[in-house]
Amino acid sequence: MSNDISGTVADRQRSRAGRRAAVPNPAGQIAPPRQRRPALAALALLLIVGGALVAGLLAVRMDSRVPVLAASQPIEPGMQITEEHLQVVRVASEDIPVIPEEFTDEVVGAYATTRIEPGTLLTENNVSSEDPIPDGRAIVSVPLVGELAPAATVRSGDLVQVVRATSASGGTEKAEVLGTAYVLEVTEPETDDLGSSTDLPTASLLVLDQVALSVIDAAGAGEAGLAILDSGLDPDVDLEDGQ
Repeated sequence: MSNDISGTVADRQRSRAGRRAAVPNPAGQIAPPRQRRPALAALALLLIVGGALVAGLLAVRMDSRVPVLAASQPIEPGMQITEEHLQVVRVASEDIPVIPEEFTDEVVGAYATTRIEPGTLLTENNVSSEDPIPDGRAIVSVPLVGELAPAATVRSGDLVQVVRATSASGGTEKAEVLGTAYVLEVTEPETDDLGSSTDLPTASLLVLDQVALSVIDAAGAGEAGLAILDSGLDPDVDLEDGQ
């Protein structure tokens, strides 16, 4: 047997070198490019397109809001409207008979046909180019107090009899007829977030001027009652006093 092991050692060294060359170097390996997932890419595209559509719809919605006239302060029935009474707001005017800002000159000098609260939009129903108070008549407001004047039954266009309901000494109700009146409008009070209000509905009444003070006095004392005589009438209906 030969004792020369140099060939065997050389063979082993070459074998180890070959194995090292055959094993890839993790540190130097270049990872292949990742493949994108089609579903995620499609979802991202949908989100981008959806966001653009929403933004477009909002822009169109804002463009549909037009400048219109509203009351900047309370306007009493029959009062002539001035520039100080007006403000401009932007609203979506579909199906609302609002008055565009461009008609400001026509509204200034016109008359309020009913009481107009601040922030209320001006419409063809609460503004008139003609004085709504004919000679010999006046417009007064009467709160619709429960059993005296139920808000659920009094309507615009009604002819009503205005009475003063006072308590007699015997504890019974004694009614004094003040006159007849035409109901111009019934205004509901504003409510809070819970739907409640401390105010009462009010009726704007067209009455003869000689009974206006009596009606105002009865309304202020919470004693004004209304009895409906007729409905669906025009404002030029004949009115009477309580004499």
